[in-house]
Amino acid sequence: MSEEKGLKIVILGEGRVGKTSILAKYFKNKFNEGEKSTINPSFYKKKVNHQGKEIELNFWDTAGQEQFNAITTIYYQNAVGALIVYDVSIFETFNKVKSWVKTLQEAVGKDILFVIAGNKVDLVGKNAMEENKSEIENYCNSQKCKHFFTSAKTGYQIEEVFDSLIKSVLSKAKSGNIGGQRRGKRLELAEQKEEKKKKGCC
Repeated sequence: MSEEKGLKIVILGEGRVGKTSILAKYFKNKFNEGEKSTINPSFYKKKVNHQGKEIELNFWDTAGQEQFNAITTIYYQNAVGALIVYDVSIFETFNKVKSWVKTLQEAVGKDILFVIAGNKVDLVGKNAMEENKSEIENYCNSQKCKHFFTSAKTGYQIEEVFDSLIKSVLSKAKSGNIGGQRRGKRLELAEQKEEKKKKGCC
């Protein structure tokens, strides 16, 4: 996958939590009940007007690589924001969110903007959502990030989660704290290690 010009936002989370479905609902207003795991790298483009300028946002899908631990440092490179998704009907996927956040921050820095989405609320009742609410709130408060319950099937809060993330990214872009050439030192070190492995160096 070649990287396009514009601000890069990555979509992260365990397999089958609905990342591709969320993107399809937001960009195409479509939902496929039998959506298969993504196998082809892809990203969605969105152009927005900000302070009289047209800015392109590129939303990258993991293409199912998370199932094989095959996400490389190139996926995170130059990312200015992230949407991290979990399945509310399988709460273990929320615990995995913490690992995704750690990996993301190690790759591009702890100041990376991200929003967490608890997807598939159509599969659970209100009581199930309330059951783990305090744990979710405590974690999100510690990371200073926003959390939304969503449903790619019904469209519940899909617009809201993307609007929040886009607004945050553009606000930070206004301050000049992010840019298309963002690269963390840890990312560069990780890439160097990866290159050595390819060459057979220990």
